[in-house]
Amino acid sequence: MIKVGFIINFNSKKWLGGFNLIINLIKSLRILKKKQIEPILIIDENVPLNELKRFNIKIIKTNYFSKEKTYQRIFNKILIHLFGKSYLYDRFFKILKIDILSHTLLSLGKKSSIKSFPWIPDFQYYHYPENFSLKNRIMKKLNIVYLGKHSNKIILSSKSARNDLKKISYNAYKNSVSNPFSFDLLKKNQIINSSKIKKKYKLKNNFFYLPNQYFVHKNHMVVLKALKKLLNNKKNKDITIVSTGFNNDHRNPNYFKEIMLYIKKNKLNNNFIYLGVVPYKDMMSLIYNSVALINPSKFEGWSSSVEQAKSMGKKILLSDISVHKEQNPKRAEFFSQNNYDELAYKIKKIWFGYNYKYEKILINRSYRALEKKLSKYASDYQEIILNN
Repeated sequence: MIKVGFIINFNSKKWLGGFNLIINLIKSLRILKKKQIEPILIIDENVPLNELKRFNIKIIKTNYFSKEKTYQRIFNKILIHLFGKSYLYDRFFKILKIDILSHTLLSLGKKSSIKSFPWIPDFQYYHYPENFSLKNRIMKKLNIVYLGKHSNKIILSSKSARNDLKKISYNAYKNSVSNPFSFDLLKKNQIINSSKIKKKYKLKNNFFYLPNQYFVHKNHMVVLKALKKLLNNKKNKDITIVSTGFNNDHRNPNYFKEIMLYIKKNKLNNNFIYLGVVPYKDMMSLIYNSVALINPSKFEGWSSSVEQAKSMGKKILLSDISVHKEQNPKRAEFFSQNNYDELAYKIKKIWFGYNYKYEKILINRSYRALEKKLSKYASDYQEIILNN
């Protein structure tokens, strides 16, 4: 059995997508009939264990990879650049008997006895440079070149991301592979039912669900403009959108304040309800009980929330960006990413066409097909690890 290490040295509330991806991959690997990988989690000592205990995973707590240890990371990178490996990293992983490191932006060098398979979620800085400082853009580009040279294989989640990488660094592109992920679901008896989830969050009506973090590229404003247009007609007065997600974008600290100001100024408070960061069980229950999921984002790597709704067989309203089209949910409707008139029309159509009983039939059908999808995702990943 090959032991594969996954590092979580970040705040899961700030990057829920990265956290969920690692946990979901580990869970998917367990489905395989021919298991050849034993996953091990390496986490910072300040990462709470209560989120992880329920997954029954071997966990190693250490601050060795803490983001605060900048000089240590730089020193190890210099060793890898000069000698093709870091004897410090090699010794650490050998003590833990880890054969491979996966899904972290850490390369161990081609001469290391421990293989490394870093995962890059996306290349947003390439498409929206205005969201990043010059220093940040330069460091990201240098890191991509570094990973292309010193890792065994770069893992990406979409063909769209691979096309971006080809433009950024051809050598890194040649050393990359696409492994689109699917998402597991809570068992149906773990889902909080409609009446209880509404009572918990004081929701009066049915609702659309918008689970995006409050980062500037997530494009909440197009949804608010569509909602404002709809509420000009009293027939639409009950249309409700529930929003969750971390509300601090370090690149644009005023973004959330601007969103909240727009909501207040246009009297949308009763129809656009922000719940903050909610527990995973609640988030999945909100998807399950929603009229439809909305993702208006201007850019994604491979959207976790879209995959979660897709696994559940939910109706999804999506901006027409290339990666959303690549994800291609069966029940998706697309709108031009800045066209709030088009979005308003589709929100209204879906709202008034919602059928609870029919929705549950489609969800049950998707649940039955889920294991096959997860098995395919895990099998493809295992093949990448074994054959590189």
